[in-house]
Amino acid sequence: MKGRTHLTIGLGIGVVASVSQPPEMMPVILAASGVASLAPDLDGNNLLNKRVTKTAKQIKKSGVFVGGAIMVLSLVTFFLGLHLFPFVDEKWFTQQNKLLLFGAGAVLVGFSLKSQETLKNILMSILSLFLLYYAAKNELWWLVMFALYIGGAGWFAHRGPTHTIWALIYWWYMSHLLEVSTKVDGLAFTSTIAYLSHILGDMLTKKGVKFLNPLTGKVFRIRI
Repeated sequence: MKGRTHLTIGLGIGVVASVSQPPEMMPVILAASGVASLAPDLDGNNLLNKRVTKTAKQIKKSGVFVGGAIMVLSLVTFFLGLHLFPFVDEKWFTQQNKLLLFGAGAVLVGFSLKSQETLKNILMSILSLFLLYYAAKNELWWLVMFALYIGGAGWFAHRGPTHTIWALIYWWYMSHLLEVSTKVDGLAFTSTIAYLSHILGDMLTKKGVKFLNPLTGKVFRIRI
């Protein structure tokens, strides 16, 4: 099932759930249900990580050139001085920063040599680390769980752990913490149902879903 179909179903669930809620709560409910309906496919490429995937593609295309240029610039300024580049701020461009710049260029070159999928996963993991720091600092435990989810999901096979009952339970508890934080009644239930709708939608396809993995390798399909 395509991502836009999953999203449409998830938003539909959010709209129904919003009927009994104050109007100001509707954006929160729609955002939660929309993200939940797409989240299982963070083990691949979908609408949630589309921009990160594009960034990975750009790094893959031009990372070697840009990273190499940065390394050359740092080496030239380190050994020959800054007089070749009068536009560079000498106060900032200390010897230490030159070495750091060389390291940054080397990292960029190293990243660009990875596959696009691996590079995307690395970028998602880096993003999750920033979210983890912010969430832990502000004691937003639901965001801690969300950061762990987005940082780890991409490293698993498509329709793997994120499409199991265990991921569903994880998402429910995270949504429960979000409900406590936002005080939006029923948010955990709505978000969990939206997540479940994605799994059920994938069960309608030929490939199906190993919903109880690793307890059993049985593939669950819904035939209509």
